[in-house]
Amino acid sequence: MSEKKPTPWPSQPKGKVCPVCGTQTYSHDGIHPQCSVQRADAARAEKLKEERKLEADKPKPSTWTKKKCPKCGAEAHVRRKECECGYVYS
Repeated sequence: MSEKKPTPWPSQPKGKVCPVCGTQTYSHDGIHPQCSVQRADAARAEKLKEERKLEADKPKPSTWTKKKCPKCGAEAHVRRKECECGYVYS
């Protein structure tokens, strides 16, 4: 049994090329929908990236394993009953 594969067309018809990704597209506007969304959100994505970078520079809040003494402001482990300054946790 012979399985002959089809021969490719000598030249492909020139279609529209997406300006974002550079591949051929058949969409009406000449740009893929996902590329259009990516282009529209580029400014917003940059703004969010800057906000995340500023947020990462801030000091992190103490975790649940620490508690703050109301008298001296020192941090102590949550199971500790008394602070070094003499304050007794309730």
